[in-house]
Amino acid sequence: MSTATLLVISVLVCLVQAYAQQVEVPIEETLQRGAIAMDTLRKALDEKLPPSAEAHQEGSEILASFQQSLKTCEAQLRKNQLVSEYNTCVGTFQGLALASIGELAGQHWAKSGASRPTLFW
Repeated sequence: MSTATLLVISVLVCLVQAYAQQVEVPIEETLQRGAIAMDTLRKALDEKLPPSAEAHQEGSEILASFQQSLKTCEAQLRKNQLVSEYNTCVGTFQGLALASIGELAGQHWAKSGASRPTLFW
């Protein structure tokens, strides 16, 4: 290959990459990340908490707090149009919520005196 051919190929590759980075992801498609995170938290609550009304009430409070956090992330996404910041925001709040669910589960299983079903699995 000649130097001119390599130069043309390099320029085309750079242009394609620049175009790929500028392609906008629709906001509604991006918001699916938040919906998936919410489903993950619901499953974690169902699997980790003991079947007491008190535990599920406190779990509902964690979900409500997470939903409010998602609204904040969504508002920032609509304002800034930055998908990576939205994903970071959702991931951060999801991690905090999962940690809260784990702590809550530990407290309630300890109160009940029963062993957690997945403790040794």
